[in-house]
Amino acid sequence: ATSDFSLNHADEMRISDYMAMDLRRAIAVQPAENDTTILIPAYYDQTGTPQTPALDGQGGVFYGASGSSVRIHYYLMAGTIYRQQDSAPAQPLAVNVQDFVFDVTDAGKVVTTRITFNPTFNSGGASAAATTATAFYNTTLLRNSRTDIQSSVY
Repeated sequence: ATSDFSLNHADEMRISDYMAMDLRRAIAVQPAENDTTILIPAYYDQTGTPQTPALDGQGGVFYGASGSSVRIHYYLMAGTIYRQQDSAPAQPLAVNVQDFVFDVTDAGKVVTTRITFNPTFNSGGASAAATTATAFYNTTLLRNSRTDIQSSVY
């Protein structure tokens, strides 16, 4: 039971770390339970070459074509949580996590992620209180101006 809890907690931390990395760079966030999409600037072109930043005339910066972005999609499907970047194959972040729930709360300049799972060591099944006790939180400050809401860097 303790090894299951440790493995699940490690999965929570891995998912949270990936999401925080992408959220720090986000220009748009579309949160939903177990299905979140994040748009980040297109820092690199299709060949992996860094794009030169340019000013948009309104205090913002863009990379490549103005308005271009990279879509990153996090989702739970068939007991696996995936991270997919644009049309590249989805990469599994955690497997055998059918009882995981990840929520993203968007507060504008700050986004909080909450990841929970049903513990297996509870004799009567996973109660709401036991599941709540497994919660792993991460609050991330977004660095870029958002394109999906009215915001600024400062």
